[in-house]
Amino acid sequence: MTEPAEYPFNLASSGIYAAPQALEALQRVAAAQNVAWCELDIAGVSGKAQFLDRVAAALKFPATFGRNWDALADCLEDLSWQPAHGVVVHWRGGGEFARRAPEDCSAALEIFDVATNYWEEKSRLLLVLLDSPSRGGHLLPALPRG
Repeated sequence: MTEPAEYPFNLASSGIYAAPQALEALQRVAAAQNVAWCELDIAGVSGKAQFLDRVAAALKFPATFGRNWDALADCLEDLSWQPAHGVVVHWRGGGEFARRAPEDCSAALEIFDVATNYWEEKSRLLLVLLDSPSRGGHLLPALPRG
């Protein structure tokens, strides 16, 4: 995928990254490239059930979503209801979740990471961008520059 010169980041690589500051420019690039943008706001979430509900709403999971880790993995490796060329998930407001449920936060990140690898192999984009509070001490790379 080719990006406009105004945004020097690479949208061609799936993965989990630290969210950059210039999100509005990145949203424009995503729209121009037919990449869906999903806001995963988990402010106030303190456990697995709430997290899964927020993910299901943000990514528009089917009503049959089982609301457990296996179902999350299955849905993230399907995404057939997302007709776009790819999906960007802006995961934000997750400081409380990272502090109060660190094991759940780590499990969620691991499931998203497996899904990004799956889509990378299928040549489809799944990009997850975490704001600073949501990282819960996990070190994440910066989004690659073009």
